[in-house]
Amino acid sequence: MVAKVVLGVILAIVAYVGLKYESMLKEMDAAAVDYSKGDLDAALKRYEGVEEGLRGGLGVNVLRYIPERDRQNLFLNQARMLYGKKQYNDANDRLEKENEIAGVTKDSRFFLLRGNINFRKAVTTYQQSQKKDANLLEENLLGAEDSVKESLQMEPGEWDAKYNFEFINNVRKMQIGRAHV
Repeated sequence: MVAKVVLGVILAIVAYVGLKYESMLKEMDAAAVDYSKGDLDAALKRYEGVEEGLRGGLGVNVLRYIPERDRQNLFLNQARMLYGKKQYNDANDRLEKENEIAGVTKDSRFFLLRGNINFRKAVTTYQQSQKKDANLLEENLLGAEDSVKESLQMEPGEWDAKYNFEFINNVRKMQIGRAHV
């Protein structure tokens, strides 16, 4: 009799966790719909709600226990929303959350997005600075280029990474040419 009760409790817990997980996946799908409609704020709010639920929903941070791909998609999509809103530092912070949980990520999408973020930050910082420091711009562009190159090494056939790598490389070379004129 005790074994049946224990088994019943275990099954109830498993069912509860399964339902909560399914709810999380549906909320992420709804966020993707918001994004496809161009509503970055609503999408970001949904993703943040999912993360908050996973961090403390059961009194335990369950982020490290969900499937890796779902967790990575959660952080990547948050970073993409923030990138779209030109909140580059916050976008980088979201990407770092995966490294905090898993160590260094092996997902090329993280490196590609990090390279894109770093490129935008470099160009924006350069354009907004009063003293145009070409050396600092080149250093920042090299960092962006390195991230995209890392993405290419992981996924050699990724066209976005190939294009972005060539684009950043060309911008950097043009900048070097201007600095020497």
